[in-house]
Amino acid sequence: MPTDSSASSGGTAALTDTVYQNIARNISEGSCVLFLGPAAITARQPDGTYRPLTELCANQLAKGLGLSKEEEDSLYHVASYLRVRAQRSDTMLISEVQDFYNKAEREAQLHPQLEQLADLPFRIVVNTTPDDFFARFYATAVRDYRFDFYNFRKPSSDPLYSFGDDAAPLIYNLFGFFKRSESLVLTYNDQLAYVNKITGAQHERLPDSLLAAFTMPRFYLFLGFDFEDWSLRVLLDALFKNARNSIQPFAYPLKGKREAGPYARVFFQSEFRMEFPKVDMETFIGNLLEHIGKLEGQASSDSATPLADALVLHNEASDDDGCQALLSHLKPLRMRTLTLRDAVGQGDVQAWIRKTLDSVQVVLPLVSADFFDASNPALPLLEEIVQRNDPRNRFLVMPILLKSCAMDATPLGRLRTTRPPKNEPVYGNGQENRHFADIADKLKTYIENLT
Repeated sequence: MPTDSSASSGGTAALTDTVYQNIARNISEGSCVLFLGPAAITARQPDGTYRPLTELCANQLAKGLGLSKEEEDSLYHVASYLRVRAQRSDTMLISEVQDFYNKAEREAQLHPQLEQLADLPFRIVVNTTPDDFFARFYATAVRDYRFDFYNFRKPSSDPLYSFGDDAAPLIYNLFGFFKRSESLVLTYNDQLAYVNKITGAQHERLPDSLLAAFTMPRFYLFLGFDFEDWSLRVLLDALFKNARNSIQPFAYPLKGKREAGPYARVFFQSEFRMEFPKVDMETFIGNLLEHIGKLEGQASSDSATPLADALVLHNEASDDDGCQALLSHLKPLRMRTLTLRDAVGQGDVQAWIRKTLDSVQVVLPLVSADFFDASNPALPLLEEIVQRNDPRNRFLVMPILLKSCAMDATPLGRLRTTRPPKNEPVYGNGQENRHFADIADKLKTYIENLT
């Protein structure tokens, strides 16, 4: 994308609101790639400050070596020093790094801004540290995502990634994953071997489908990188070999870390159109989140009025977890949802259901064997509900098969609107999130097309 000259004269000026708004808008549209550098994944220290995990790992390995502060903060340098002095074998080095990250996985308090970044709709996140901690934020938020990594010792075939609107975000570790020991890039020797692989034979390079994603005009945010590191130049050359004129990268260092020197600035500006705004990573993220909040606030005010009302019918005793999971996926929709809990204090439940059917546009029976228990107050009304189904005239009955059961002999069995398709239940194959996301997507399309 073209650079805003008023915002980045020489690549060193502070960012204007216009640039923040452009980046925020591109993130909201899924047209921005996030690169997490070694200084981006930080953990809280006893004094309240945050330090990069790679530095903490290097410090632990460097105990007793008598290295300078700058030396002992570099994991590559410390690992190479131990190897040259024959104080650690490769196996021992890998084992100690794995032990550090296993402990960090349990105990590290990551910077809260990382979690906030994970809530933004990036479609591609490239991580240059060996952990999967950023991906864990997706998992704990019950969000679909794909996690993968490059193994320079055993490159695999291209997974044929796709990055369309319906594809889950990809979080990709460029330098391996600590739980797969043979993939780790720890020493200078490993760096050289890694560079030879990604620039060498086609079948051993980074996946072509991933590289193809970097040929699209996008914003690229580089957080927490050391631009004096020579290997970064080779890496960016491999990633953007055919996309020099279609990218707009921005670089943000961790507060207190050295900024790119004049030679590095000229190289990255001339080769990759890299911008180096005078703002540190934490300040940039804080300002960016504020601008995204303004965008979302504007969007939410524009869409405050629900487009449709939906009635969810389920067995509260046995299927409430499934109901709550569905409702969480329906939250972003412009749709108001009602359940049998809303009938409490409203008199006869069946009479309340009939009255509610006159005002809603969507009915969602959550089907399991327990749904057909005689205690279900909606059971006597199923025939009436099915007969009302007329999606083109603002009344959709969409049975959701929560758990495998036989419903062909019931009134619901006559409907062709059941989800998931092909009578595949939501629960049973570990695909609950995918199924709920698909249901929410279909409902979003339906209610937005109501007239």
